[in-house]
Amino acid sequence: MRILFVTVLALLVAGCSSPIQNSGTPSRAHEQASPPAFLPDTKSWVVTSSTSGRTYQISVALPDGYTKEHSAYPVLYAANANAEFGTVVETARWLSFSKEIPDLVIVGIAYPNPGQGFKASFAARLPDLTPTADPAVVKEFAKDSAAPGVPLPEASGGAAEFLSFIRNELAPSIEQTSNVSHEDRAWFGHSAGGLFGVYALFNSDGLFKRFVIGSPSLWWSNRAILSTEESFAASGKPLPAIVFFSVGTLEQGLNPRYSMVTNLRAFTDRLKRRNYKAWSLRHISLATKLAVP
Repeated sequence: MRILFVTVLALLVAGCSSPIQNSGTPSRAHEQASPPAFLPDTKSWVVTSSTSGRTYQISVALPDGYTKEHSAYPVLYAANANAEFGTVVETARWLSFSKEIPDLVIVGIAYPNPGQGFKASFAARLPDLTPTADPAVVKEFAKDSAAPGVPLPEASGGAAEFLSFIRNELAPSIEQTSNVSHEDRAWFGHSAGGLFGVYALFNSDGLFKRFVIGSPSLWWSNRAILSTEESFAASGKPLPAIVFFSVGTLEQGLNPRYSMVTNLRAFTDRLKRRNYKAWSLRHISLATKLAVP
């Protein structure tokens, strides 16, 4: 409930961005003023991965009072930053302000494309966030998700290269330029970003210590991600991670093909039965009653 409240608050504040003017003509002083950004203490740049050749817009948000002398800050890497960076940053900052979480450095991974939110990232993110290539699923997904003016995805299956980019290029760069922990890294992603989070959970070899996974697209490519989990379980390796899963009740009925609630419920039950060593499933926020389509 608190996260919902903070999210709504962030949206309301963002919606009140311009001061009310009593006159239709602003003063010259007002014209010349350079207002502060709505997300202070952030910076962005563009980088091209030497692994995949794909280009990203990286944004870093620092916590209030950030200093190099502070003990190393935990760092959160967030997918879908074209659409979700502001919400993630301000939610974390509010929770930090109320002493519910520690101060964080937040790294948003986006794409330098025109347009707002998912209009800029909808097509670009799918190749990075899906673990298997499946042209047929891409075609069906594009048909289901078509919207005016939004480019459609054309490729998939680049999760391994994307994970390599984060491990070998992005994380070392962040750790050289910011005062962040080399051990306490977290991943945040929902939908395809959540699917990538599940992939990284079993393939990142400790790159991330914590995972916040919302509405993961477990349905992708006939639930191919389940074989990834099976292979990891067969290895007998420990799983040193703290994981939070969530899904919205109404997602079950939005498109029956995706079975969002039942898929995640079955998956988390499966993980609990594994009883992995060294891991913690801190919370499972699942629908207790399926929505009627």
